[in-house]
Amino acid sequence: MGATVAERKNRRWLRGPKLVVGGVAVLLVAGAAVAWASTQPSSPSYRSVAAAPATVTDTLQATGTIQPVSQATVGFPVAGQVASVAVAVGQKVTAGQLLAQLNTTTLAGQVSSAQSTVATAQAKLATDQNSQTTVASTAPKSSSSSALSTMVKGLGDSQDAVRKAQQQVDADLTLVSAAVKQSKASCPTVVSALGDQHAPPEQSQVNDCSALLQQVLDAQTKTATDERALADAETKLSQALGKAVSAVNTPASTSSGNAGRSGGQSQGPASAEQIAADQASLDAASAQLAAARQNLAAADLVSPIDGTVAQVSLVAGQSSAQAHVVVLGAGASQVTTAVNDTQVGKVKPGQQASITPDGASSPIRGKVTSVGALSSTTSGGAPSYPVTISLEGTGQSLFAGATATVSITLGSAQAAVAVPTSAVHSVGGFSFVTKLVDGQTGQVRVTLGVTGSALTQVTGGLQAGDQVVLADLGQELPTATSNRGLTGGGARGGFGGGGGTGGGGRTGGPTR
Repeated sequence: MGATVAERKNRRWLRGPKLVVGGVAVLLVAGAAVAWASTQPSSPSYRSVAAAPATVTDTLQATGTIQPVSQATVGFPVAGQVASVAVAVGQKVTAGQLLAQLNTTTLAGQVSSAQSTVATAQAKLATDQNSQTTVASTAPKSSSSSALSTMVKGLGDSQDAVRKAQQQVDADLTLVSAAVKQSKASCPTVVSALGDQHAPPEQSQVNDCSALLQQVLDAQTKTATDERALADAETKLSQALGKAVSAVNTPASTSSGNAGRSGGQSQGPASAEQIAADQASLDAASAQLAAARQNLAAADLVSPIDGTVAQVSLVAGQSSAQAHVVVLGAGASQVTTAVNDTQVGKVKPGQQASITPDGASSPIRGKVTSVGALSSTTSGGAPSYPVTISLEGTGQSLFAGATATVSITLGSAQAAVAVPTSAVHSVGGFSFVTKLVDGQTGQVRVTLGVTGSALTQVTGGLQAGDQVVLADLGQELPTATSNRGLTGGGARGGFGGGGGTGGGGRTGGPTR
C-alpha cells in the first residue's frame, strides 16, 4: 500500500530532471527574445519644431563712439596775451557770447604799422607811374597835340592793365595760400585716421578734404593763367613806353625849355616790371593791413553755437597760442562705428539702430545716416568702413567720446513661414532643412528671406505646420572637430512671434 523508501527516492530522482529541463527551456526562450530584440532597429527619436509665422529680424552688432552732432573748438586766430577768460567748464553759453579776450595793445600797434607801409607803397607806385607819363609830355613840339594825348592815354591804359593784372595775380596767390593752409590743417588728420578702425573719419570729412585739394589745384591753375596775362600786360606797357622814349629822342628844333625838361629825365622812366612790382608791394601791404585789422577785431573770442563749455585751456596772462575753448552743441548726438567688407554691403542709410551706452540700462533708438565709401585698413589687414548713426532725443546723459554697443537692423519681415536658424543648413549656395513626416526624415531644399540669429524666413519649400528636425537624439553630441550634422543650436521645441506656436509638443520622438 505505502511506497517503500526506495520507490520514493526513485520518484524524486525522476522528477528532478524534468524541473531542470523546464528551467533551462525558460531561460533559452528569454535569451532568444532578448537577442531578437537587440537585432531590431530602435524607433528614431528627433527633436523637431513646426514651421510657423513669426517676426524675423536680422541685426548687426558693433561697438561705436558717441559724439555730439554740433561741436565747436574755437581759439584766437593770432597769438597774443590772454587778457581775460569769461567762461568755465560746464557753463551754458549762447551763440555770440564772449568767451575770452586778448590784450589789444600790440594788435593796435600792428594796425598802425601796416597803415604806414601801405602809404609808402602807394607813394612809390604813384612816383613810378608819373615817371612814365612824364616821358610822353617831353616829346618834341613837332608832335601834334592829339598824338601826345594818345601817347599819354596809351601809357595810362597800359599802366592800369599791368596794375590790375598784378592785383589779380596777388589775389590768386592769396587764395592758393589759404587753400594750402586749410588743406594742411584738415587733410593730414583725415588721412591718418583712415587707418584707425576704432575712430575712422566720417565720409563728410573725406569729402571735405578732397574738395580742399581740388581748390588748391584750381587756384594754382588760375594763378598760372593770370600770370601769363600779367606778362602780356607788361609787354604792352614796355612797348608803349618804348614809343614814348623814341618820340622824346627824335631830333627836332626844340626850345631850350624842352631841352631842360628832358634833361630832368636822365635816369629814364620806370619799367613795366617796376610798375608790376610796385603794385605787388602795395597789394602785400594792403593784405597785411587787412590782417592786422582782422586780428584786432578777433581779440574778442565768442561762441559760434549754443551749448555747454566742455574744455577751457586759455589762461589769463598767458599766451593764446594752441589754447582753445570746446563747446558741445545742445541737442542731437551721433554714434560712429565701423563694419568690415563682408558687412558693409548690407548697411544702408535709413536703417534703424539701437544704441546702448556703456553703463546705461536702456537702449536709445537711432538711424543710419551715412556709410563711408572709402575703407581703412586695420592692423590685421582687414578693411573697415565708417558708419554714422544719428540718435533720437533722449533724457539720458550722453558724454562725448563714450563707448556704446550698436545694433543695426539689417532687415525685418513678418514671415508667413519661419523656422529656427539652427534648422537650416547650406551647401554649395543652396539651403536645406530636414523635414519629418510620419517618423521619416528627408532633406528639403528651401529658399530663404531674412535670416536672423534665432529665426529664418522661409519663402519657398515649406509650409506652415511642416515639421523640421532640430536634432537627432540618437546621434552623439558633436565635438569641436566633428560635423554639425542635425544637432544645430536649437534645443527648443517651438518658438513664438507673429502668432506662430511653433509646434511645441513635438519635442520628443515622432507622434504615433
